[in-house]
Amino acid sequence: MANCHIIVGATGTGKTTYIKNIIKSVNKDALFIYDVNNEYRDYFNYEFVDFEIFIECADRLRKSVIVIEEATIFLNNRSSNYYLKDILVRKRHKNNFIILVFHSLRSVPRYIYELANYITIFHTNDSPEMTAKELKDDRLEVIMNEVKENKNRFYNKTLKIY
Repeated sequence: MANCHIIVGATGTGKTTYIKNIIKSVNKDALFIYDVNNEYRDYFNYEFVDFEIFIECADRLRKSVIVIEEATIFLNNRSSNYYLKDILVRKRHKNNFIILVFHSLRSVPRYIYELANYITIFHTNDSPEMTAKELKDDRLEVIMNEVKENKNRFYNKTLKIY
């Protein structure tokens, strides 16, 4: 179970539905979701807290599924979050499955990309060539172009990063 899965896609491409399909069979007691838009209340109906409090609490979890919706808002290329980095580095030891949701691949901090196991790419407004160069992964350009050329707005591709 210990993995980090990055989900990337523009608004309305099916990211939340995709994640709900992943977590629907997970015991609700094992779910910890940062739900900015209140889209997961059927799965995790708890009081909304500040991101820093959420991420500090998530750092103490074991055998859990941690979902951070709208990660683009809280994580950017110019900063590093100690607790998130700790969660990602020790995911295997704590047996946690982390799902991070971004609207743009270029907004995924490189340290997160390098610590992730999988990435699912939906349609985005990113430049495949520039994104592949920034994240230093040439495979991204091919996959992003495949997704971009598909007319189905819900089409996506998953790539094993490492």
